[in-house]
Amino acid sequence: MKSSAPTDPLFAPWERFVAHSGYIAEGLIYVLIGSFALVAALEHKEQPNGYQGAILKLDTTVLGKSLLVLLALGLAAFVLWQLLLAIKDPEHRDVRNTPRRVCARVGYLLNGLVNSLLVGEALSALLGLYAAGNEKESQVRWTARAMQLPLGRFAVGATGIGIIIFGAWQFYRALTRDKDKRVHLGRARFRIAIDALGIYGLVGRGVLFGLVGVYLLDAARLKDPRYSGGVAGALAALRKQHYGPWLLGTLAVSLMCYGIIQVIRERYRRLQDS
Repeated sequence: MKSSAPTDPLFAPWERFVAHSGYIAEGLIYVLIGSFALVAALEHKEQPNGYQGAILKLDTTVLGKSLLVLLALGLAAFVLWQLLLAIKDPEHRDVRNTPRRVCARVGYLLNGLVNSLLVGEALSALLGLYAAGNEKESQVRWTARAMQLPLGRFAVGATGIGIIIFGAWQFYRALTRDKDKRVHLGRARFRIAIDALGIYGLVGRGVLFGLVGVYLLDAARLKDPRYSGGVAGALAALRKQHYGPWLLGTLAVSLMCYGIIQVIRERYRRLQDS
C-alpha cells in the first residue's frame, strides 16, 4: 500500500530523509527505554534505565553495537532536523518571527541540544569511553554541581518546571488532534488501533516527564540533589510505590507503544503544514 502523504515542496530530498530518519530514531529510543523498564518491572533485581542506561546496555553485544551505530546516526539526523526547524522554520516562513513561532523554535533548539547529548553518549559507548555506573547517581551528581553555581538552585527548579510543562503538553497532544497535524492516517490499516496506542503512548510520555520534572523541582525546593535522578530515577521511584511493579509495567508498555507508533506513523507523515 502506498503512502497517502504528498510530496513536500518546501523540503529538499535530503531534508526529508533527515527528518524521517530522526523521528524513527527517536521512536526507537523509547522502545529501548520501555523494554528495559518492563524487564525491571518483571525482574526485581533489574534496575530501570533511562537514556544513558539504554545506550550502555545496547553496547554489550556485537549486534547491539551495530544497532547503536544506526541509532547514533538516526539521533544525529534528528538533531540536525531540530536545528533546521529552529533556524529556518521552513513550514511557517510567513509567521516564523511571531511570538508563538519564536517559542516553538526555541523548543526545537533545546530539543536538538538534548538529543545531541544522546549522540555524544552513543559515540562514547562505541569508543569505549563510558564506564558502567548508576545512571541515577550520575544525574544526582550533575544536579549537585548545578546547584553549587550562582542561582543554580533556581535554574534547577526552573528546569523542573519546564519539564513538567513539557509533560503536560504531551497530555494536550493526546487529548487533541495536535498530534495528527502532519500525519495522515486516512488510508492506513488499523488506523483506530494506531490512534489509540498513540494516545496511550503520549499519556505515558507525559507521566514520565511529569515525574522527572516533579523530582527535579523537589530537589531545588528542598536543596537536596538526591531527589533528582532523571528518567532512571523517576522509573525507579515509581517501582517503589504501592503496586509499583504494575505501575512501572504499565508505564513501560506505554513508552514502548509511543516508540513503535512513532516509527509506524513516519510512513504517513507530511512535513508541510496544510
